[in-house]
Amino acid sequence: MNTAALVLLLAAAAEEPALVKIPAGDCPIGATLSHQEVHQAKVAEFWIAQHPVTNQEYKRFLDAAGRPPPETNSLGSSYRLWTGRAFPHQIARQPVVNVSWHDAVAYCEWLAKAAGKPYRLPTEEEWELAARGGLAKKQYPWGDTIDPTMAWYGRKWNGLHTLQDAAYGKPNDYGLHGMAGNVWQWIADWYVPVFDDRPVIEELNLYRVLRGGSWANDEGFAALNYRNFYPPDFKDLFVGFRVAASVAPPDR
Repeated sequence: MNTAALVLLLAAAAEEPALVKIPAGDCPIGATLSHQEVHQAKVAEFWIAQHPVTNQEYKRFLDAAGRPPPETNSLGSSYRLWTGRAFPHQIARQPVVNVSWHDAVAYCEWLAKAAGKPYRLPTEEEWELAARGGLAKKQYPWGDTIDPTMAWYGRKWNGLHTLQDAAYGKPNDYGLHGMAGNVWQWIADWYVPVFDDRPVIEELNLYRVLRGGSWANDEGFAALNYRNFYPPDFKDLFVGFRVAASVAPPDR
């Protein structure tokens, strides 16, 4: 197969996300798990997907790229949603879970190549600026109190009905769904415990950041400045991701 034919095949397999433009701005970033806001970040304009990557979107990637299906590698977890390379139709629009940071990066790289557009994972500053929806000094993407019509949290495992669709509930003021609850979302950055000129060396290059809380957590984990972290090869039923882009993709 020649290069041109391969590009056409990849493009046909890809399903591009609906993106939202996030204006440039200053954003406070939580520095520790105690929710402190001590780091002020300047963020350039960027684009981010309206919702996390779904099972049906992820399957196109698996089929086109020959990647293995999502499966947990968490100790003590025997639950699964996919059977081999297939999943029940009921979860097609739910966020894909059981994906590592490496899987998320591979998806973004495949999508970027397939579509010829600059897709990638969001940075931590970008994710928090987008999640805030233009609101300042609020605990959640819509205000200071948890809203169960916008956040899916505090749930027990219930098989195919454990997660909600990726577009669950009302969006925040930027039109983004799932910025609190449903699935933790992988972030591009390595985790560092403090944002200053003297990071703790032993924490560097060990963990990647996750944001947003999940169906399995209580409301405190869905707070905008709550920072979570896991090794980049970690996979579980509460971990997914969404894509971003530095500049407006063509034809959008």
